[in-house]
Order: sequence, then structure tokens, then C-alpha cells
Amino acid sequence: MQKNMLVAVGSGGLSAVASMAFFTGSPGGLLFVYISMLPIFLVAFSFGYMAGIIACGAGLLVALGMGGVVNGASYGILHAFPAWLVSRHCLSSTLSEDGQPEWPPVGDVLGVVALASATIMVLAGVYIAGDINGLQATVSSHITEVFSLMGLGVENPEFANLRDALVTVFPAALGISWVVMTILNALLAQNLLVRFEKNLRPSPSYIDMSLPQWVAVPMIVAAAIALASDGDIRYLSQNLTIVLAAPFFFLGLTVAHWAVRQVPDFRIPLIIGFYMILLISGWALAIVAAIGMAEQWWGLKDRFKQDTQ
Repeated sequence: MQKNMLVAVGSGGLSAVASMAFFTGSPGGLLFVYISMLPIFLVAFSFGYMAGIIACGAGLLVALGMGGVVNGASYGILHAFPAWLVSRHCLSSTLSEDGQPEWPPVGDVLGVVALASATIMVLAGVYIAGDINGLQATVSSHITEVFSLMGLGVENPEFANLRDALVTVFPAALGISWVVMTILNALLAQNLLVRFEKNLRPSPSYIDMSLPQWVAVPMIVAAAIALASDGDIRYLSQNLTIVLAAPFFFLGLTVAHWAVRQVPDFRIPLIIGFYMILLISGWALAIVAAIGMAEQWWGLKDRFKQDTQ
């Protein structure tokens, strides 16, 4: 037990150091930031939830010591908090009637992470909206400043159009990247532990994933507020709607992978082409999310199976 706790403390410290690698200016620093939650997930998914809490606390203390209150708070919100949240939900098993552990479905975890991201967005939006210029104007000002530092003159119509497009979805892009980064770190940790037979819970069947019905409620509420409002409230609500649709995007991905499995001879080219399209097309992302909604409410896979029988 003592050895496990020492490993947890060391993993938390490693996580904090990795989260600040970007400030070194090294080319690979950003990669370490993206995988900074991985050490915590490895500890939690192999030693248990309490070890994960210790790792999160150790990481927070190291971040505070290295970077002060601001960087410490950033680490806590962006790295320690999601690692704790996902670990708590993934490992909170119950016993079935025959005494076997029942683990929370992946869809439930996705919904919780998306809702947490939306909550952070609301809090940040309320804080930034206190600025004299308002939320959207503040975001636009910061992006313009970044463009100027990059030598991209916003007086150029092409760059001005790009800036305006980025401003429209910038909060949502940050929120979704936070969700994706969290989920990918958790999946990577679970896959590594399964390979070395150190995992506490079995890996779920991602292809059969479903979402709890409550996931749609906050998304619909945010969309309704966006339609009924204007100004910063509409801007924030539109971005919240996109973030809260993230679980449906992941569900749409499972439908796409299931469909590819139906044509095994072309599986690899289809998967490569599919993800290339996702990387270059925002519309493709929206279509996949819409497919996920259709799967959630109408059961596309089950309907297709019935039609082909």
C-alpha cells in the first residue's frame, strides 16, 4: 500500500511537470501537455480511486510550487479536475444480484465530462463578461492580438474572415478539445493497463456504446436559449450547444466504425478516408454528431440489422 501511494504521489508530480512543458518553448512541449493526465489515469485505473485522488492532490501541490497560484489553478481546472472526475465515475462500480461488479457505461462518463466542460465555460463566460467590452468582443480582441503576434495582419480580408470564423466557435473549440483530451488520456491509460494486465475494470465495448437520455436535456436547453436571446448570452449558448453535442459525436463515431465493419475488405481505406474528411471539414463533424443523435433516438444500427435479416 505504501508503495502504491508513493507511485501515486510521483505520478501526480509527473503530471504537473508535463502540464507545464509548453512553457519551456521546446517543440514537443505541447505533446506533454496533451498527455499530462495520463499518469493520473494510470494510477487510478490500476491502484484505485483513492490513489487517483492522491495523484491529483500531489500534482496540484507541485503545480502551485512551480507556477504559483495562477498556473496551479489552471492545472487544477484543466488537468486534475477532469482526471478526478473521470476516475470517480469509471471506478464507481456496483454489485449485481449474482455478486459481480457492474461498471458505469462509457456513455454516462462522456455525458458527465461534457457537462463539466459546459459548466466551466459558463463560469469563465460570466467572469469574462464582466469586462467592459463583453464576452465576444474580448475573445475577438485576444484572437486579433494572437494574429498580430504571428505576423498575420487583420487588415487583410482573408485573415479578418478567418478571425471572425474563429471567434464564432472559439469557446466551443476549447471546450471540446478539453473533453477530447480527457477521454483520449483515459482510453490510452486503460488500453496500456489491459495490455499489461494491471487494469481494475474491464474495457467496455465501445462499438455498442449508448448515451443516457439526460444527455440531450442540457443541449436542448442551451440551443433554446441561443434561439431566444442575443448578444453575449446567445454567443455563449451557441458554443455551449456545440460542447454539449460532443457525446453525440462520439456516438456517431461508433456508428461509423460499426458501418465500416460491414465491409471488411475495405476497412482500412475507409477508416483513413473517414478521419481525413473529419480533419478538414467542419460539416463532417456536424454530420457525425447528427448521426449520433439519430442512433440515440432511433437506433440506426438496430434498424439496419432488422432490414438486412
